[in-house]
Amino acid sequence: MKKSVVCSGIVGCLVLFFLLISFGSVFAGGVSLREQQLESMVKQLVEENRKLSSRLESVEKQLSVIRQDEKERASEVSPAREAEAQESHWYDRFSLGGGVTGLVMGTLGDADSMEGIRSTQDASYTMDLNLDADFAKWGKFFVHLEGGDGDGLNNDVPSFSVPNYDAYKTATALDQSAVTISEAFYEFSFSDDRYGFDIGKMDISVLFDENEVAGDETTQFLSNIFVKSMGMNIPEPDNFYCPAFMLRAQPVDLMEFKVIGASVNAHGEDSVWHNVFDDGMIAAQMNIMPKLFGRNGNYRFYGWVDKRGYLKNKDISRVSGLSHEAAARLADNSLSGWGLSFDQEILDGIKGFARYSQTLTDDRAVWNGDENAWEMIPFDRTWSVGFELAGGLWNRGDDAFGFAFGQTLLTDDYEDANDHTANKNYIEAYYRLTMNRYFALSADFQWIGNAGGDSRRDDIYIWGLRSQIDF
Repeated sequence: MKKSVVCSGIVGCLVLFFLLISFGSVFAGGVSLREQQLESMVKQLVEENRKLSSRLESVEKQLSVIRQDEKERASEVSPAREAEAQESHWYDRFSLGGGVTGLVMGTLGDADSMEGIRSTQDASYTMDLNLDADFAKWGKFFVHLEGGDGDGLNNDVPSFSVPNYDAYKTATALDQSAVTISEAFYEFSFSDDRYGFDIGKMDISVLFDENEVAGDETTQFLSNIFVKSMGMNIPEPDNFYCPAFMLRAQPVDLMEFKVIGASVNAHGEDSVWHNVFDDGMIAAQMNIMPKLFGRNGNYRFYGWVDKRGYLKNKDISRVSGLSHEAAARLADNSLSGWGLSFDQEILDGIKGFARYSQTLTDDRAVWNGDENAWEMIPFDRTWSVGFELAGGLWNRGDDAFGFAFGQTLLTDDYEDANDHTANKNYIEAYYRLTMNRYFALSADFQWIGNAGGDSRRDDIYIWGLRSQIDF
């Protein structure tokens, strides 16, 4: 019994041994087969890589030939084709734009202050065309063409601040409207436009005393006091357009400096181009541009000196019997002053502004070319404040509502020489309805108290409707 068990165990061990040997042989054969397959795949990859390298080399040779051919053809372009290529792109350096402003204004109710005129309605229009030429690193050249007709109510209302500051009449000897070159100047800038200068015939009224809220009579306020100190404390130099230069510098993001010089005609001279270095005006401005609570603002401070020749008030009686030429020899006084113009975003869609201007003397008389007489400058200080609401506050996109209040303050000499004087008050409100990117309509209302500095005059109420087309 024990022998049979032993024999059975021996037989089992032998069977297991042979099975292990058989399995090992099969496994070894499988591994050998796998190695052969891998070796075959590597050979195939090597062969394909060789073919791809050969093809790539062939393609590079073909590209090299093509590039060489293109260079040869480019070098063989005829002068005519070169001129044609340049001619096809000359217009890229130019841009053209402009606008047309139309205005109808009238008085409301009685107007005893207008010498018996019960009511009146007048119209005016102006046209602007701007052509800009960009010479890349060599600077830019600007040409501004302008034309217009009609004075609005400016000649009907006794106001120190004209109610229609946009009015600009360009008439020929036949009293027909004409187009004139208002500006033609060159501009050069460098260091990412931080420094530059302009020179030529320019509108010096737009070079300083700017304002984001109250500075554009075609889209914002219309009365002079709410647009510029030019024409108020600073007498107009030949409708602002004259030989001039401007130097500007913005060394840091927070601050910008300007110096403006202009040849402004002496009172009675025929042209600003006559004796350009004899009579002049110079202005300097500093603009501080902080971001108060993350909101943009401009705080401009400026001063000016006008050397056109003004007469002292005490000398008006002395020259009353003299010719203008003789009187002008006594008018050797300058006029200087300073001012500020602030605008600040207060909240989303709400901006405010403040403007103040003052002459440093209050005893100056200016030559009135229309009446051929010397007249006392009646005020020496003006101020105004107001705000603008963006139409986005009531879901009207580019619409805007503006409101402003201001005063002209009389000089001591003027109050002493006249009875019933009073500081003059102004209120203006407008709503601009933007129809599309090219067309807008504005309704305007103005109130004038103590017109002409006379407390006896009735208040004046003015309505206006303005259209603005931009292209």
